[in-house]
Amino acid sequence: MNFYRIILLTACVFGWLGGGPVAASEKIGNDFLMAQSKGPFVLEAEDLFPAAKARPAPVLKKKVSVKKPRTLLKPVPSKNKTSVKKTKNYTKSKTQKSKGMRAKVFSPSLNQKNPFVFGPEDELEITVWENSDLKFKMPVRPDGFISFPLIGDVLAQGLTPAQLKKKITVRLKKFITDPIVTVVVKEINSIKISIAGEVNEPDSYQVNRPITLLHLFALAQGFTEKADLKRSYLLRDGKKFDVDIFALVKQDDFSQNIWLQRGDLVFIHDNFEGRINIMGEIKLPQVVSFKEGMTVLDAILMANGLTDIAKPEGTKVYRKSNVPGGNSAIQIISVEMDQVIFEGDLSKNIRLQPGDIIHVPRSFF
Repeated sequence: MNFYRIILLTACVFGWLGGGPVAASEKIGNDFLMAQSKGPFVLEAEDLFPAAKARPAPVLKKKVSVKKPRTLLKPVPSKNKTSVKKTKNYTKSKTQKSKGMRAKVFSPSLNQKNPFVFGPEDELEITVWENSDLKFKMPVRPDGFISFPLIGDVLAQGLTPAQLKKKITVRLKKFITDPIVTVVVKEINSIKISIAGEVNEPDSYQVNRPITLLHLFALAQGFTEKADLKRSYLLRDGKKFDVDIFALVKQDDFSQNIWLQRGDLVFIHDNFEGRINIMGEIKLPQVVSFKEGMTVLDAILMANGLTDIAKPEGTKVYRKSNVPGGNSAIQIISVEMDQVIFEGDLSKNIRLQPGDIIHVPRSFF
Protein backbone atom coordinates (compact mmCIF):
# COMPACT_ATOMS: atom_id res chain seq x y z
CA MET A 1 0.00 0.00 0.00
CA ASN A 2 2.91 2.39 0.71
CA PHE A 3 4.32 1.70 -2.74
CA TYR A 4 1.22 3.01 -4.45
CA ARG A 5 1.18 6.07 -2.30
CA ILE A 6 4.75 6.96 -3.27
CA ILE A 7 3.83 6.55 -6.98
CA LEU A 8 0.92 8.98 -6.54
CA LEU A 9 3.05 11.61 -4.87
CA THR A 10 5.73 11.27 -7.55
CA ALA A 11 3.11 11.59 -10.27
CA CYS A 12 1.83 14.79 -8.70
CA VAL A 13 5.28 16.33 -8.77
CA PHE A 14 6.10 15.32 -12.36
CA GLY A 15 2.63 16.21 -13.50
CA TRP A 16 3.10 19.76 -12.38
CA LEU A 17 6.50 19.91 -14.05
CA GLY A 18 5.43 18.27 -17.32
CA GLY A 19 1.92 18.91 -18.36
CA GLY A 20 0.55 21.20 -15.75
CA PRO A 21 -2.17 20.61 -13.19
CA VAL A 22 -4.57 19.01 -15.72
CA ALA A 23 -2.11 16.36 -16.84
CA ALA A 24 -1.13 15.75 -13.26
CA SER A 25 -4.70 15.24 -12.25
CA GLU A 26 -5.32 12.85 -15.13
CA LYS A 27 -2.25 10.83 -14.19
CA ILE A 28 -3.32 10.75 -10.55
CA GLY A 29 -6.78 9.62 -11.59
CA ASN A 30 -5.45 6.79 -13.74
CA ASP A 31 -3.09 5.62 -11.04
CA PHE A 32 -5.88 5.78 -8.53
CA LEU A 33 -8.12 3.56 -10.71
CA MET A 34 -5.32 1.01 -11.09
CA ALA A 35 -4.81 0.96 -7.35
CA GLN A 36 -8.54 0.57 -6.71
CA SER A 37 -8.64 -2.45 -8.91
CA LYS A 38 -6.19 -4.14 -6.59
CA GLY A 39 -7.95 -3.18 -3.37
CA PRO A 40 -9.39 -0.33 -1.29
CA PHE A 41 -7.27 2.73 -1.14
CA VAL A 42 -7.47 5.38 1.57
CA LEU A 43 -5.26 8.44 1.62
CA GLU A 44 -4.66 9.45 5.22
CA ALA A 45 -3.26 12.68 6.64
CA GLU A 46 -0.12 11.07 8.04
CA ASP A 47 0.86 9.98 4.50
CA LEU A 48 1.06 13.57 3.42
CA PHE A 49 2.32 14.91 6.70
CA PRO A 50 4.61 12.41 8.46
CA ALA A 51 4.95 14.62 11.52
CA ALA A 52 1.27 14.09 12.26
CA LYS A 53 1.85 10.33 12.51
CA ALA A 54 4.23 10.76 15.41
CA ARG A 55 1.82 12.94 17.34
CA PRO A 56 -0.43 10.87 19.62
CA ALA A 57 -4.14 11.34 19.19
CA PRO A 58 -5.78 13.29 21.99
CA VAL A 59 -7.70 11.22 24.47
CA LEU A 60 -11.05 12.71 25.40
CA LYS A 61 -11.93 12.31 29.01
CA LYS A 62 -15.52 11.97 29.98
CA LYS A 63 -16.57 14.72 32.32
CA VAL A 64 -18.13 13.29 35.41
CA SER A 65 -20.35 15.65 37.37
CA VAL A 66 -20.21 15.16 41.10
CA LYS A 67 -23.29 16.19 43.01
CA LYS A 68 -22.50 18.02 46.14
CA PRO A 69 -24.81 17.63 49.11
CA ARG A 70 -27.12 20.59 49.70
CA THR A 71 -26.26 22.73 52.64
CA LEU A 72 -28.50 25.33 54.19
CA LEU A 73 -27.22 28.85 53.94
CA LYS A 74 -26.28 30.16 57.29
CA PRO A 75 -26.81 33.86 57.99
CA VAL A 76 -23.61 35.82 57.99
CA PRO A 77 -22.99 37.07 61.48
CA SER A 78 -22.99 40.85 61.59
CA LYS A 79 -22.84 43.57 64.10
CA ASN A 80 -26.35 44.72 63.16
CA LYS A 81 -28.01 41.58 64.52
CA THR A 82 -29.35 43.41 67.53
CA SER A 83 -30.57 46.30 65.41
CA VAL A 84 -32.53 43.89 63.20
CA LYS A 85 -34.38 42.59 66.24
CA LYS A 86 -35.14 46.12 67.28
CA THR A 87 -36.48 46.86 63.83
CA LYS A 88 -38.77 43.83 64.01
CA ASN A 89 -40.06 44.81 67.40
CA TYR A 90 -40.56 48.36 66.19
CA THR A 91 -42.49 47.17 63.18
CA LYS A 92 -44.64 44.98 65.38
CA SER A 93 -45.38 47.77 67.78
CA LYS A 94 -46.14 50.05 64.87
CA THR A 95 -48.58 47.49 63.50
CA GLN A 96 -50.20 47.18 66.89
CA LYS A 97 -50.57 50.94 67.03
CA SER A 98 -52.13 51.01 63.58
CA LYS A 99 -54.55 48.28 64.66
CA GLY A 100 -55.45 50.32 67.69
CA MET A 101 -56.03 53.33 65.50
CA ARG A 102 -58.22 51.31 63.18
CA ALA A 103 -60.27 50.15 66.14
CA LYS A 104 -61.11 53.77 66.89
CA VAL A 105 -62.32 54.54 63.40
CA PHE A 106 -65.90 55.77 63.51
CA SER A 107 -68.26 53.09 62.23
CA PRO A 108 -71.95 53.14 63.17
CA SER A 109 -72.49 49.44 62.47
CA LEU A 110 -69.48 48.14 64.44
CA ASN A 111 -69.05 50.27 67.54
CA GLN A 112 -72.60 50.60 68.78
CA LYS A 113 -73.14 49.16 72.23
CA ASN A 114 -76.84 48.43 71.86
CA PRO A 115 -77.64 45.83 69.16
CA PHE A 116 -80.50 46.39 66.75
CA VAL A 117 -83.96 45.33 67.92
CA PHE A 118 -87.09 45.05 65.85
CA GLY A 119 -89.79 47.69 65.92
CA PRO A 120 -93.04 48.44 64.06
CA GLU A 121 -92.77 48.65 60.24
CA ASP A 122 -89.44 46.82 60.11
CA GLU A 123 -89.21 44.30 57.24
CA LEU A 124 -87.78 40.82 57.89
CA GLU A 125 -87.48 37.48 56.15
CA ILE A 126 -87.83 34.12 57.92
CA THR A 127 -86.64 30.89 56.29
CA VAL A 128 -86.77 27.29 57.56
CA TRP A 129 -84.11 25.09 55.93
CA GLU A 130 -85.39 22.22 53.72
CA ASN A 131 -88.92 23.61 54.06
CA SER A 132 -89.54 25.77 51.00
CA ASP A 133 -93.13 26.36 52.12
CA LEU A 134 -91.86 28.11 55.25
CA LYS A 135 -90.11 31.10 53.67
CA PHE A 136 -91.86 34.42 54.17
CA LYS A 137 -91.07 38.12 54.04
CA MET A 138 -93.20 40.20 56.37
CA PRO A 139 -93.32 43.51 58.30
CA VAL A 140 -93.62 43.93 62.04
CA ARG A 141 -97.16 45.02 62.73
CA PRO A 142 -97.92 48.23 64.67
CA ASP A 143 -98.72 46.05 67.71
CA GLY A 144 -95.17 44.58 67.53
CA PHE A 145 -96.22 41.05 66.41
CA ILE A 146 -95.59 39.00 63.28
CA SER A 147 -97.57 36.04 61.95
CA PHE A 148 -95.88 32.79 60.89
CA PRO A 149 -97.41 29.50 59.71
CA LEU A 150 -97.84 26.67 62.25
CA ILE A 151 -97.01 28.86 65.27
CA GLY A 152 -99.27 31.89 64.75
CA ASP A 153 -98.42 35.31 66.21
CA VAL A 154 -94.95 35.95 67.62
CA LEU A 155 -93.86 39.11 69.45
CA ALA A 156 -90.93 40.61 67.51
CA GLN A 157 -90.79 44.15 68.90
CA GLY A 158 -87.88 44.66 71.25
CA LEU A 159 -86.09 41.46 70.15
CA THR A 160 -82.82 41.14 68.29
CA PRO A 161 -82.73 38.91 65.17
CA ALA A 162 -80.93 36.21 67.19
CA GLN A 163 -83.56 36.32 69.96
CA LEU A 164 -86.42 36.13 67.48
CA LYS A 165 -84.72 33.20 65.70
CA LYS A 166 -84.43 31.29 68.97
CA LYS A 167 -88.04 31.99 69.85
CA ILE A 168 -89.36 30.75 66.50
CA THR A 169 -87.10 27.67 66.60
CA VAL A 170 -88.46 26.59 70.00
CA ARG A 171 -92.07 26.89 68.87
CA LEU A 172 -91.47 25.07 65.55
CA LYS A 173 -90.01 22.01 67.33
CA LYS A 174 -93.57 20.89 68.01
CA PHE A 175 -94.09 20.41 64.26
CA ILE A 176 -90.59 19.95 62.73
CA THR A 177 -87.69 17.86 63.95
CA ASP A 178 -84.63 20.04 64.62
CA PRO A 179 -85.73 23.06 62.54
CA ILE A 180 -82.99 25.37 61.24
CA VAL A 181 -84.39 28.90 61.20
CA THR A 182 -82.86 31.99 59.59
CA VAL A 183 -84.03 35.54 60.37
CA VAL A 184 -82.78 38.30 58.05
CA VAL A 185 -83.44 42.03 58.45
CA LYS A 186 -84.55 43.42 55.07
CA GLU A 187 -85.51 47.00 55.90
CA ILE A 188 -85.31 49.16 59.01
CA ASN A 189 -88.24 51.55 59.19
CA SER A 190 -88.84 51.80 62.91
CA ILE A 191 -86.03 54.20 63.89
CA LYS A 192 -87.51 57.70 64.04
CA ILE A 193 -85.57 60.47 65.73
CA SER A 194 -86.75 64.07 66.12
CA ILE A 195 -84.87 67.35 66.38
CA ALA A 196 -86.51 70.69 67.11
CA GLY A 197 -85.55 74.25 67.96
CA GLU A 198 -82.80 76.33 66.42
CA VAL A 199 -81.78 74.09 63.51
CA ASN A 200 -82.18 74.84 59.84
CA GLU A 201 -84.45 71.85 59.14
CA PRO A 202 -86.26 70.70 62.29
CA ASP A 203 -88.13 67.48 61.62
CA SER A 204 -88.73 63.88 62.62
CA TYR A 205 -86.26 61.76 60.66
CA GLN A 206 -86.73 58.11 59.76
CA VAL A 207 -83.36 56.40 59.39
CA ASN A 208 -82.46 52.89 58.26
CA ARG A 209 -79.59 52.38 60.72
CA PRO A 210 -78.52 53.62 64.14
CA ILE A 211 -77.01 57.12 64.05
CA THR A 212 -75.25 59.48 66.45
CA LEU A 213 -75.83 63.08 67.48
CA LEU A 214 -73.49 64.43 64.80
CA HIS A 215 -75.34 62.41 62.16
CA LEU A 216 -78.60 64.00 63.30
CA PHE A 217 -77.14 67.52 63.20
CA ALA A 218 -75.99 66.87 59.64
CA LEU A 219 -79.48 65.69 58.64
CA ALA A 220 -80.91 68.90 60.14
CA GLN A 221 -78.44 71.02 58.10
CA GLY A 222 -76.76 72.52 61.16
CA PHE A 223 -77.77 75.22 63.62
CA THR A 224 -79.13 78.73 63.24
CA GLU A 225 -77.35 81.81 64.61
CA LYS A 226 -79.78 81.87 67.55
CA ALA A 227 -78.80 78.42 68.82
CA ASP A 228 -77.67 78.15 72.43
CA LEU A 229 -75.86 74.84 72.63
CA LYS A 230 -75.16 75.15 76.35
CA ARG A 231 -78.86 75.00 77.15
CA SER A 232 -79.77 72.37 74.54
CA TYR A 233 -80.66 68.86 75.65
CA LEU A 234 -81.76 65.35 74.66
CA LEU A 235 -85.05 63.81 75.75
CA ARG A 236 -85.19 60.01 76.06
CA ASP A 237 -88.22 58.24 77.48
CA GLY A 238 -89.54 61.59 78.67
CA LYS A 239 -86.40 62.44 80.70
CA LYS A 240 -83.39 64.64 80.05
CA PHE A 241 -80.40 62.60 79.04
CA ASP A 242 -76.98 63.61 80.35
CA VAL A 243 -75.12 64.85 77.25
CA ASP A 244 -73.12 68.06 76.66
CA ILE A 245 -73.95 69.24 73.14
CA PHE A 246 -71.82 72.38 73.52
CA ALA A 247 -68.73 70.32 74.38
CA LEU A 248 -69.38 68.03 71.39
CA VAL A 249 -69.78 70.79 68.80
CA LYS A 250 -67.50 73.56 70.08
CA GLN A 251 -64.83 71.65 72.00
CA ASP A 252 -64.60 68.46 69.91
CA ASP A 253 -65.43 66.23 72.86
CA PHE A 254 -66.47 63.18 70.87
CA SER A 255 -67.25 61.21 73.99
CA GLN A 256 -70.52 63.15 73.88
CA ASN A 257 -71.33 61.82 70.40
CA ILE A 258 -73.70 59.20 71.75
CA TRP A 259 -75.80 56.70 69.81
CA LEU A 260 -79.41 57.72 69.45
CA GLN A 261 -82.35 55.41 70.01
CA ARG A 262 -85.75 55.29 68.39
CA GLY A 263 -88.03 57.93 69.85
CA ASP A 264 -85.23 60.28 70.98
CA LEU A 265 -85.89 64.02 70.79
CA VAL A 266 -83.09 66.60 70.58
CA PHE A 267 -84.04 70.19 71.38
CA ILE A 268 -81.71 73.03 70.42
CA HIS A 269 -82.52 75.99 72.68
CA ASP A 270 -82.50 79.59 71.50
CA ASN A 271 -80.20 82.15 73.04
CA PHE A 272 -82.84 84.78 73.78
CA GLU A 273 -81.62 85.22 77.33
CA GLY A 274 -78.06 85.33 76.05
CA ARG A 275 -78.60 87.97 73.38
CA ILE A 276 -76.74 91.28 73.34
CA ASN A 277 -78.79 94.50 73.30
CA ILE A 278 -77.17 97.50 71.58
CA MET A 279 -78.81 100.90 72.10
CA GLY A 280 -78.07 104.65 72.15
CA GLU A 281 -76.20 106.48 69.42
CA ILE A 282 -75.93 103.50 67.16
CA LYS A 283 -76.80 103.62 63.46
CA LEU A 284 -78.86 100.46 63.70
CA PRO A 285 -79.91 99.67 67.31
CA GLN A 286 -80.78 95.99 67.56
CA VAL A 287 -80.53 92.74 69.45
CA VAL A 288 -77.74 90.46 68.22
CA SER A 289 -77.00 86.87 69.01
CA PHE A 290 -74.19 86.24 71.47
CA LYS A 291 -71.18 84.31 70.24
CA GLU A 292 -68.21 83.04 72.18
CA GLY A 293 -65.41 85.62 72.24
CA MET A 294 -67.63 88.53 71.16
CA THR A 295 -66.39 91.99 72.22
CA VAL A 296 -67.99 95.45 72.50
CA LEU A 297 -66.40 96.52 69.21
CA ASP A 298 -67.80 93.41 67.48
CA ALA A 299 -71.31 94.24 68.64
CA ILE A 300 -71.05 97.91 67.57
CA LEU A 301 -69.79 96.94 64.10
CA MET A 302 -72.68 94.48 63.74
CA ALA A 303 -75.01 97.44 64.38
CA ASN A 304 -73.37 99.47 61.56
CA GLY A 305 -71.22 101.58 63.89
CA LEU A 306 -71.74 104.84 65.79
CA THR A 307 -73.64 107.96 64.73
CA ASP A 308 -71.97 111.33 64.17
CA ILE A 309 -73.09 112.66 67.57
CA ALA A 310 -72.06 109.58 69.57
CA LYS A 311 -69.82 109.90 72.63
CA PRO A 312 -67.68 106.72 72.47
CA GLU A 313 -65.75 107.49 75.69
CA GLY A 314 -69.05 107.33 77.59
CA THR A 315 -69.94 103.78 76.45
CA LYS A 316 -71.23 101.52 79.23
CA VAL A 317 -72.02 97.84 79.54
CA TYR A 318 -74.80 96.76 81.89
CA ARG A 319 -74.39 93.22 83.15
CA LYS A 320 -76.48 91.10 85.47
CA SER A 321 -74.57 89.41 88.25
CA ASN A 322 -75.75 87.02 90.93
CA VAL A 323 -75.35 88.00 94.59
CA PRO A 324 -75.72 85.87 97.72
CA GLY A 325 -79.34 85.20 98.61
CA GLY A 326 -80.43 84.38 95.07
CA ASN A 327 -80.91 87.98 94.02
CA SER A 328 -79.34 89.63 90.98
CA ALA A 329 -77.62 92.98 90.73
CA ILE A 330 -76.73 95.18 87.79
CA GLN A 331 -73.04 95.77 87.27
CA ILE A 332 -72.08 98.88 85.25
CA ILE A 333 -68.81 98.64 83.30
CA SER A 334 -67.34 101.76 81.65
CA VAL A 335 -65.68 101.21 78.28
CA GLU A 336 -63.36 103.80 76.73
CA MET A 337 -64.35 103.11 73.17
CA ASP A 338 -62.67 106.30 71.93
CA GLN A 339 -59.27 104.77 72.71
CA VAL A 340 -60.31 101.51 71.05
CA ILE A 341 -61.59 103.19 67.86
CA PHE A 342 -59.24 106.15 67.44
CA GLU A 343 -56.05 104.94 69.12
CA GLY A 344 -56.34 101.21 68.53
CA ASP A 345 -55.96 100.28 72.20
CA LEU A 346 -57.58 96.85 72.10
CA SER A 347 -56.93 96.29 75.79
CA LYS A 348 -59.98 98.49 76.43
CA ASN A 349 -62.14 96.32 74.19
CA ILE A 350 -63.72 94.07 76.82
CA ARG A 351 -65.39 90.74 76.11
CA LEU A 352 -69.16 90.45 76.42
CA GLN A 353 -71.22 87.92 78.30
CA PRO A 354 -74.69 86.59 77.46
CA GLY A 355 -77.40 89.11 78.36
CA ASP A 356 -75.16 92.23 78.32
CA ILE A 357 -76.64 95.59 77.34
CA ILE A 358 -74.46 98.16 75.52
CA HIS A 359 -75.33 101.85 75.69
CA VAL A 360 -73.53 104.61 73.76
CA PRO A 361 -74.53 108.12 74.95
CA ARG A 362 -74.92 111.29 72.90
CA SER A 363 -72.33 114.00 72.83
CA PHE A 364 -73.69 117.56 73.40
CA PHE A 365 -70.51 119.37 72.43
